[in-house]
Amino acid sequence: MHRRATIRRSLLARPKFDKPTLARVRQLALIGTGWSLIGLGALMSPLPGPFGFPVALAGGVILLRNSADARRLFVRLKRRHPRLLGPVERIRVKLRHRRNAAKAKAAATA
Repeated sequence: MHRRATIRRSLLARPKFDKPTLARVRQLALIGTGWSLIGLGALMSPLPGPFGFPVALAGGVILLRNSADARRLFVRLKRRHPRLLGPVERIRVKLRHRRNAAKAKAAATA
């Protein structure tokens, strides 16, 4: 009973509108940067050479790392079209294993 009263009191004491924290502002800036790079890559795609795809891919990586909605959409698309997004997933897994191996090596030496 005492715990329930404490929870209610803490909920009432909380301000209705929190100021955006620095982490949230940084996350929103990175999401905006990701979308901007995707748009820039789409605009650059008609140019000769493969310049648009790497720029759009970098924007997608930034977006996937910072947006839960983008991750959910990516997982949904990956399940619906596994042959289309299979190479992207293989690259992600390879990079994740490489990153985990580097962390384990750093932890072993420290």
